[in-house]
Amino acid sequence: MTEHTASPTKRPVLIAIAAFLLLILLAVAFLVPKLHHRRELSEEAETAADQLPVRTVQLKLGPAHTTIELPGTVQAFEQTPIYARTSGYVLKRLVDIGDHVSKGQLLAVIQDPITEQALRQAQATVVQMKAQLALQQANAKLSSVNNQRWQQLQRAGVVSQVDADERAASAGANDAAVEAARANIAAAEANVLSLQEQRGFSRVTAPFSGIILSRSIDTGSLISSGSQNSVTQMFTIGQSGRVRVFTSVPQSMAPAIQHARAVKITFRELPGQIFSGTVARTSNALDPASRTMLTEVDLDNPGGKILPGMFATVSFETPSTVQPVLLPQNALVMRSAGPQAVLVGKDHIAHFRRLTLGRDLGTSVEVLSGLKAGDQVVINPGDEVVEGRKVEPQLQP
Repeated sequence: MTEHTASPTKRPVLIAIAAFLLLILLAVAFLVPKLHHRRELSEEAETAADQLPVRTVQLKLGPAHTTIELPGTVQAFEQTPIYARTSGYVLKRLVDIGDHVSKGQLLAVIQDPITEQALRQAQATVVQMKAQLALQQANAKLSSVNNQRWQQLQRAGVVSQVDADERAASAGANDAAVEAARANIAAAEANVLSLQEQRGFSRVTAPFSGIILSRSIDTGSLISSGSQNSVTQMFTIGQSGRVRVFTSVPQSMAPAIQHARAVKITFRELPGQIFSGTVARTSNALDPASRTMLTEVDLDNPGGKILPGMFATVSFETPSTVQPVLLPQNALVMRSAGPQAVLVGKDHIAHFRRLTLGRDLGTSVEVLSGLKAGDQVVINPGDEVVEGRKVEPQLQP
């Protein structure tokens, strides 16, 4: 029997083997991509599990002009306490708290009997001195006439030179007495003028037009002159047509406050009303205790709505020399190393950045260094966010 005659008996085996191999090939061709895909899905799942989803925000630059709000206190443009220049009792009180007065208006009258008595005595002394001066002038005139006669007699040889000299000396003494009396009268008259000025202080007048802010006396009150701590202050007067608003500017704003474009002042008691003022002057120095600079804003008050002593909100608008980056408060991380923020790079890796902060604006804070506009930072980073952690940023609008 030849080889060809035996092949029919082996053919089914070969066919079975070929079919089995075909099935194996088909299984491999089908299972390998599926297993590869499953492995990829598993790797993606592991990668997704390793990436921490975080919310991020893209940073922007602050405005070209900065606005800062500070508390302020209103004071009258001119305000002064009024004390008595003479002692006595208040005879009349003509004004009260809240009265509007004009310059030179009479506010009170003080009864000063001691000054009145001293003035009458000084005036009587002047009259008495003038009478004595008249007598001395008459004596001096008589002495001068007698001197002339004795000088003539001396030249005629009737009297001696000694007697003539004594008459001349007596005449000179009388003339000197007249001059002394005139000087005493001038001094007495000056004393009278001084007492008259002192009596004028019994009429207390307003030094300028304004409003009576306080009153500490009444009719019959005992008043002592001067302004010591133990002396009663009579009135306080303030000018309300124009007011001063004082505020303390922090050190970061002190250099730019002189270039403030506008100052707007509002009051809680006057809702909807905005008053415009100007920076009149600053202390040009910082208070070492608070690191703030006292600043005065002058404000017109024609209607008298703004009352001295009111609390105000002062808004300054100043140009920004450098536009800082604004960082949301919920993206700021405070640690022992200082303020930080979590920066997410293009590789989705979290990095902590140390920051130099500027002003606190409430919902955001100025960043002077450490970040730039366009950076993505994590909002409310939790404990899972650590340096070098892979994250999945979810950008917030």
